[in-house]
Amino acid sequence: MTTTDIAPDSVAVTSEQNQTFVERLVTNTSNSSIGKSWIFSGCIYFLLSTVLGFLLDIVRFDSDSYLIFSNVDKFFQFWSLHRTSIVLLAVVPMIIGLAMCVVPPQIGANSIIFPRAAAFGFWVWFLGSGITVFGFLADGGFGSPELDSQREAVALTLVGLLLVIAGICVSVICLLTTIISGRCMGMNLRRIPVFSWTIMVSGTLWILTLPVLAANSIIAYVDLRGRSAIYFGSEDVIWDQISWVFTHPQIYVFVLPLIGIAYDIVPVAVKVRQKLYNHDLVLIFSSLFGIIGFGAYAQPFFDTPGTPVREEALYVLTAFLAVPLALLLFGGLFETLRMGSKNLTRHPPAPLILSLLSIFLLISGAVVGALRAIEPFELLSTSSNTAQMKLTIGAGLVAIIAAMLWWGGLIVGKTAKQGFGLISGILITAGSLLSGLADSVNGFLGLDDFTTVGFLQEVSAEQIVKILIAFSFIGSVLILGGAVALILVELLRFKNGPVSELDPWEGHTLEWTDEIVMVESERPLLDEVGKTGT
Repeated sequence: MTTTDIAPDSVAVTSEQNQTFVERLVTNTSNSSIGKSWIFSGCIYFLLSTVLGFLLDIVRFDSDSYLIFSNVDKFFQFWSLHRTSIVLLAVVPMIIGLAMCVVPPQIGANSIIFPRAAAFGFWVWFLGSGITVFGFLADGGFGSPELDSQREAVALTLVGLLLVIAGICVSVICLLTTIISGRCMGMNLRRIPVFSWTIMVSGTLWILTLPVLAANSIIAYVDLRGRSAIYFGSEDVIWDQISWVFTHPQIYVFVLPLIGIAYDIVPVAVKVRQKLYNHDLVLIFSSLFGIIGFGAYAQPFFDTPGTPVREEALYVLTAFLAVPLALLLFGGLFETLRMGSKNLTRHPPAPLILSLLSIFLLISGAVVGALRAIEPFELLSTSSNTAQMKLTIGAGLVAIIAAMLWWGGLIVGKTAKQGFGLISGILITAGSLLSGLADSVNGFLGLDDFTTVGFLQEVSAEQIVKILIAFSFIGSVLILGGAVALILVELLRFKNGPVSELDPWEGHTLEWTDEIVMVESERPLLDEVGKTGT
């Protein structure tokens, strides 16, 4: 009798070939595949969020268009959906996707640690995002000012939000574990690239703050279910309990990785090496910027008798510290740019331009945040909230586009058209600046953050307010154009993009090589060039 053994690898290959596309998609635990799922889903939600923001600004621009949302409650529901989706369903997922693809090879890890948990985290988030959006569409959301929403749909929305938070936290835990425990020999924390460092810092802060948001949601859900709500589950106060996530200081935490994106792109693009003490300062300053973004304490809904939390010294101090820290980080990039200016051509790389624009938007958002904290200006409940969010989230979106143009070939395997990507980023930058500036000025003029139709009719005679609202509307059009351009860039890359080179930028860090490299500094590939003289 003869026995024929089949190699385990061939069995695995045969099994994979027999799987359908859906089976491969659901069961795949490759960090690259999981990351691309995050990025693709985030891009779709980004496009939907910008379309929704455009519709909301139509109403602000022309109060006669209020019937787009039928009544004030519907308008409020979609207004809160826009803020929720642009942050938790678009920006954060795209950053997680980039980290899933880039961080493991950047620190010398073969893959992400706990790959099945990472895949599970994505699918939990994906399910939660769908439930959240469905809850809003079913006349739920986070309640409404006139108590006209469906209580069961509100409860469903809160469940969806909890799943979104759970999925993000599980995925971030996998990333943090990889950064802490999966680094290659010689890659100590001082030597990890700045992008991986900022993912570690921001991820830690997400783990510390998002469970607080989950607790807010659970309190509201428990009070809402079964009988008439006593207080926390009342439909007119649910948004007040969770809105702290989308304003100063918490909003900075969600876009902190943009600093790492910029500091990984600029030195390579201008072909210079930062001094080691500059690298250490960047790690310190980016960490401090993240720490001042911890916003779980800044919940005005839970104010106790005495000084309101948004007038306390800590809140005001963090608002003002954000500006010099952002300027110092920009100064480091400017110094690197100055040192390598002789290496720049007439057409600098698109990722270089966009990464600098993202830092500029971050500074602009920090300045608006500092102005909000000045009590005599009385800006805390005005459209300056919207301005700061647009500028800060706009900074994150521009940095994500820069990262996709920079690492996209590594992630997808194909090269994108850099010019079209640059146009996308410039449109979002211009739209964020125009809309943010207009909303900031309108904040000084007393325009409410949530602008009801009654208020719009009251200010219709205030010509300067209406003019500024028109500028804000134009900014939304530009942002929508940038979102559409980004989707087109990625679709063209996927369909017709040429195969990418392994290292098209002559990078300094490990993700740009498939060889074994001895890590002796924060720029190991640059060290290898110095050793070989090539």
